[in-house]
Amino acid sequence: MRVKFTNFPKEFKILKKELNKKFNKIGNEGQYVLGKELELFEKKIQKFLKVKHVLGVGNWTEGTVMVLKALGYKSGDEIITVSNSFIATCGAVAYSGLVPKLVDVGEDLNINIKLLQKKITKKTKAIMPVHLSGIPSDLDGLKKICKKNNLNLIEDAAHAFGTKYKNKFIGTIGDVGLFSLHPRKSFHILGDGGLITTNNTSLYKKILLLRNHGLKNRNESLIWGTNSRLDNLQAGFGNIMLKKIRTWNNRQLKIAKNYTKSLKKYLKTPVFELKNSNPTFHQYIVRTKHRKELQKFLNLNKIDTAIHYPIPIHKQVAYKKKFGNISLPMTEKFSKEILSLPINAFMTDQEVSYVIKKVQNFFEKKLK
Repeated sequence: MRVKFTNFPKEFKILKKELNKKFNKIGNEGQYVLGKELELFEKKIQKFLKVKHVLGVGNWTEGTVMVLKALGYKSGDEIITVSNSFIATCGAVAYSGLVPKLVDVGEDLNINIKLLQKKITKKTKAIMPVHLSGIPSDLDGLKKICKKNNLNLIEDAAHAFGTKYKNKFIGTIGDVGLFSLHPRKSFHILGDGGLITTNNTSLYKKILLLRNHGLKNRNESLIWGTNSRLDNLQAGFGNIMLKKIRTWNNRQLKIAKNYTKSLKKYLKTPVFELKNSNPTFHQYIVRTKHRKELQKFLNLNKIDTAIHYPIPIHKQVAYKKKFGNISLPMTEKFSKEILSLPINAFMTDQEVSYVIKKVQNFFEKKLK
């Protein structure tokens, strides 16, 4: 048996009829950019997340750059975030001429709010937590700190579409939320794309201009902007995926619960509290000091795994050249232990059981 980390061919086979129908519809209408399908997609996301404004954009990174510009930050201003994330989290900040100020993480692999206050300076403008793998950060604590220090709360919700924190959707609790629609995300399209969510009408209007060259109509530009529009075809595909996402998220949560129940005696399973949140498990990240051996064993048994992320951002050459060397002990420790087991909505019960059995086999042999 081969267990894939993701299974796009299987997904496409299931959705092929609907996707082809949508492709033909949009092709026959001949409206490819900023069309009705995008407007419909944005409205459906508004309704789903219960948020006032939604903008479809080219990708998460471009969306973040536009948000930082719309918020009026200046060169040298600081954004507090974490290092155990994809490079784009800090890349968008640095590309905007700002400073990513990094804080260590807690046992849940999310930002450690106990360390935040010491990191805040006169140049700090915002805190940007990453809801890693669809597990929400402590948003109550973060909101208190932001309010006390007059900071914006920017949610990196790239992994967390559909995740709830105390009955509110991630991406709608801070000042602004940023989602990725990359194919590897649980909620995705068939290419690059992103979403910006906010309840702030003034901020929404600024970003609306920025994503389309600052144009108020076809011929009049009010400000310098960029080109970061989610195209009509991808929005159409998004409308199809949106109908499936609750089912997909529930399936991944079921797999995650099964993994946790079956494997918690062998390794460190994800930390989450269902009373306060509804995680979506874009990834299922475990921790073990035997990662290298376990990953090799699973690979030999045809089980795909991944590491999110093997090199923390503060250890990347790009970061060190610009911002110097820093120490984040917990992030560095976890980066040597973390391993992502396969989890996707298209895994069969048989595949899930096979993964569990092989992980158990590895540790039972190891502990003899």
